[in-house]
Amino acid sequence: MADTPTIAQKIKRIDKVTYFREQSIKRVVEHDAVLTEQPLQINLLWYKEDLSTVSKVFAITMRSVGDDSLLILGLLFSEGVIKRVNDIVSIFADNSTESQPGNSWQVQLIEGIEPNLTSIERFQTTYSSCGLCGATSLKALELKAPANLLQFTKGLKFNIDFIYKLAKKMCVQQQLFSLTGGAHSAALFNQTAQLLTIHEDIGRHNAVDKLIGHGLREDTLPANNQLLVMLVSGRVSFEIVQKAVMAGISILVSVGAPSDLAIKAAQRFELTLIGFLKENSFNLYHGDWRIKA
Repeated sequence: MADTPTIAQKIKRIDKVTYFREQSIKRVVEHDAVLTEQPLQINLLWYKEDLSTVSKVFAITMRSVGDDSLLILGLLFSEGVIKRVNDIVSIFADNSTESQPGNSWQVQLIEGIEPNLTSIERFQTTYSSCGLCGATSLKALELKAPANLLQFTKGLKFNIDFIYKLAKKMCVQQQLFSLTGGAHSAALFNQTAQLLTIHEDIGRHNAVDKLIGHGLREDTLPANNQLLVMLVSGRVSFEIVQKAVMAGISILVSVGAPSDLAIKAAQRFELTLIGFLKENSFNLYHGDWRIKA
């Protein structure tokens, strides 16, 4: 896997705490590793038609520190602000006025790209657990995404046994979760069950954004004429499906439950959606033609 953070890099995202562990007959002082959570402010800068510049805060989200540029790339792509990495002139951390360096990032768009002001003005402080809640709808996604995913993967199928392999392969690579028990994961696999990349974060949506940002940077997303599978460690909301659809990912698998709107979005865009993945069972909500017994 290219560009996977090392253990030393991941340890920087962990803090140490002391706590009391209550037992039946005594209180014990112990030490624990906890995942860091800090705000990330994304500032957009773009040119107007008269070449004057506009700068606005696009979003403030809570995240685990690390891979911030990938998170920003994935988020801007999923929200339809950019279509490729080259739509950005520069992306960097602005530490000039930061009490906590690295928490404010500046993104300058190329001339000719002007994001929707209405969308930006409703962009909101977001939280690690919920992503950009309510920022989009099924209708809005139809305006951004391709008609459906069948055009990319017609005739391609996975074996059921292939699906069962995914969770174990991801689990082995969940280093932050192993250290803290507090991280969500998003992993990307190809049609031979090879783990292409994995990213972890305190938030489900952030982990997916980092995964998609990595794919954009490496020019492997959006997927065309290949069958890619994304496995996420938590429940599947509409926003997670949105990100998968925008990236051209054909199969979305989760160890948790999907929402009703997530299922409707999967049906609309012909995404194969699987939930409640276990060692020997899963629920298939849509797209059974991609899975062969």
